Amino acid sequence: MASSAQMIAPPVEMYTPVDMIKSEVLLTMDDYFRGSSISSLIAHWWRALVELIADPRAKQLPFMDNPLPTLGMIICYLLWVLLIGPMYMRDRKPMDLRRVIIFYNLFQVLLSGYMFYEHLMAGWLRGYSLTCQTVDYTDSPLSRRMFNLCYVYYLSKLSEFADTVFFVLRKKQSQITDLHVYHHSLTPMEAWILTKFIAGGNATLPNVINNFVHVLMYFYYMLSAMGYKIWWKKYMTEVQIIQFIICIAHCINALATGCPFPRFITTLLLINATIFLALFMNFYIESYKRKSKTAAGKVASDATPTIEPAKDVSGVQELPAVEASEAVTKPEQNTQSLKDDPAVAQSEDINNNSSSRTVELEFAKKPLDEPSVDAEGCELECEGSAVEDVIVAMTKQQQQDTGSGLRQRLVTEVAEETRTGSTKMVELASG
Repeated sequence: MASSAQMIAPPVEMYTPVDMIKSEVLLTMDDYFRGSSISSLIAHWWRALVELIADPRAKQLPFMDNPLPTLGMIICYLLWVLLIGPMYMRDRKPMDLRRVIIFYNLFQVLLSGYMFYEHLMAGWLRGYSLTCQTVDYTDSPLSRRMFNLCYVYYLSKLSEFADTVFFVLRKKQSQITDLHVYHHSLTPMEAWILTKFIAGGNATLPNVINNFVHVLMYFYYMLSAMGYKIWWKKYMTEVQIIQFIICIAHCINALATGCPFPRFITTLLLINATIFLALFMNFYIESYKRKSKTAAGKVASDATPTIEPAKDVSGVQELPAVEASEAVTKPEQNTQSLKDDPAVAQSEDINNNSSSRTVELEFAKKPLDEPSVDAEGCELECEGSAVEDVIVAMTKQQQQDTGSGLRQRLVTEVAEETRTGSTKMVELASG
């Protein structure tokens, strides 16, 4: 019987992970019917999961034993960004962190550049397949190099919490968008799963592209903090959109071709890349497309000629634009000065030419040694009694002319005098 039992029992190496999972399910159901608590069942399942599929090299690393430390840091980050930080800075002035931000961005540029190089040297230029690459769990030099790189990538995502912390301390709440918070709170958990279970293979392709994008992005931030005006901000967002399109195509190809890389992880990567693509597309449209359309509409409206109503033709040469604006902006002051003059007590409106006193006023205001120009353009030397002769002549002419003709003549003289600088025209008259 013993020999037959040994023949029937399968050897240990024939057990697959699927068989071990089925065994764990049966053991969990047995514990449940025995009255075990929910917490004990979760702990049992977690231990089984770690023993089955976790990378044993990650067990001794800080924060890698279980996800609770990472979840705790994410919760603290969200509390600071959404609640504690804004309350702390509400009655305080924005902090001047220019130097700190410059050195921080320089550090991120160097770190991202190092990780980009290591991703290439640890696999993607050393035989990794772009269509399907499984995880190497051996302790070979390249496998260990890739694993160490995944852990550095995880730590880098924790350091990027500082991006939002700086926004809060500088009171740049408009920069803390839903996309920003979602990205910075999700990527640390993704990097933890990567290091704990799948440190290599297909899952590291998004990291290569992400490191390259971060080199450009933090270099842009550093130059902006130094005071330079950068013209390629729009193209940074376009590069990020291309990044997620590549990741989506890579995941779809792995699922369609039956790549032995874990399908569950591939599906999660596909969903995550799709969400990020939708968020970045929305951000791109809101930030650039709609603004460009608004600016184009404004330029078009400014370029459209406006049709002004036809002006009454008076035959009087009008003032230049600058002088006319001065005459319009100070009508009350000039009118008041005329009212205060006793010589014009009987004539309150320059357009109401009912008295010859207005004619006397215009000539009395001219210096006797300056030439005046009549309606025909002739210069008259007004010296001594010649002024009285001119006044008498103008008075007689006024009695012969109609009211409108006299108004035109007087305004013509005022315009001519304004051009010579002898007086200012109070109001433009029509014929």
